[in-house]
Amino acid sequence: MKKIVLIVFLLQAVGMMAEKPKPNPADYTLTVHVIGSQGEGEAMYQHLEVVIDGQQVMLQGSGRGVLALGDYKAKLTGGVNPIKPANDHDRFEGYEFLFADGTTRYYEVVGFGVLLPDSAASAANP
Repeated sequence: MKKIVLIVFLLQAVGMMAEKPKPNPADYTLTVHVIGSQGEGEAMYQHLEVVIDGQQVMLQGSGRGVLALGDYKAKLTGGVNPIKPANDHDRFEGYEFLFADGTTRYYEVVGFGVLLPDSAASAANP
């Protein structure tokens, strides 16, 4: 009985260590142009300002360092915890970036359009 339990345990461990399937580059059809990148905190959250199909979008994800500006291939996803909105106007989505080395990173949409700097916002809303 102990041998069977050991064999099952070893098979599970091997399954967990199995390499993730490599992403298919053909699935990453969008071009995301990163125009701003900022890192924050010990966990290193990355805040990105990007342009996708002419629309300015703000993304947030995690990763060490600050993502270099430029173009990246990506695909639209339903988000980490996809929520089906009860309306047509709220959006819950994210983008998975594919990097040149074959790795991927997920970024969640946290805003649209250009945010006004504090001084401009206070002048616009007296």
